[in-house]
Amino acid sequence: FSCDRTLLKDRGQFIIRQICGLLNSNDIYRTLSTFLLDEENMKFASVMVGTLNTILLTSPELYDLRTQLRAVEKQENREMFLCLFRTWCHNPVAAVALCLLTQNYLLVCKLLQKFASMDITVDLLVEVDKLIQLLESPIFIYLRMELLEEPVNQYLIQALYGLLMIMPQSDAFQLLRHRLKCVPNLRIGSEKSNSEKVKVDFKNVFDTNTMLNHFTTLQEKHRNYRITSNAQQLDKAISKIDI
Repeated sequence: FSCDRTLLKDRGQFIIRQICGLLNSNDIYRTLSTFLLDEENMKFASVMVGTLNTILLTSPELYDLRTQLRAVEKQENREMFLCLFRTWCHNPVAAVALCLLTQNYLLVCKLLQKFASMDITVDLLVEVDKLIQLLESPIFIYLRMELLEEPVNQYLIQALYGLLMIMPQSDAFQLLRHRLKCVPNLRIGSEKSNSEKVKVDFKNVFDTNTMLNHFTTLQEKHRNYRITSNAQQLDKAISKIDI
């Protein structure tokens, strides 16, 4: 995929889905995540993580892995989440989506706050647009049902409004805005949900500060990579000009 981007774009999802259907999807994702974590080509790493994240959120072949990631009360599932998160930080929106999947809404809020100091590109806004569309899919029905609980999880509400504030007033903006208008006027409570699905205090289970520092460090590498790549492209363009 690194050598042939056309293959990744045209057939990448199909190939990875087929492999996950034939083999253990956990092993496949753990192996790919470990490989991509130290990938030197930042652009490829971001695109590949975005592809893996889309497959994770939409493909029936990854149902078992999605279920396990949401059951973070188990040690092995927490380790899998951390393995993916470290690599998913190559792609900011993918990292947010992974945390939404695992119901770690506090971390989602903190990640979205980091967006304020990032270079918000058109590509990033497109990814946020796609994520908002996915929030309306059956995969995230549990998240939408949490909006009916009383008291409402304050970090979930804050996370969704955070996504809303990042987006320009596009169709995706109106979609999420309309969804939030459907939330009953319930009392907003703590980060703890009444849902039986949330069995973990994320603040005690995960070292949020370390995870955020890793995200910041990796995004700084991406920023430096973009600056270097742009400078190289400019040098090539100048060298072709006859003076």
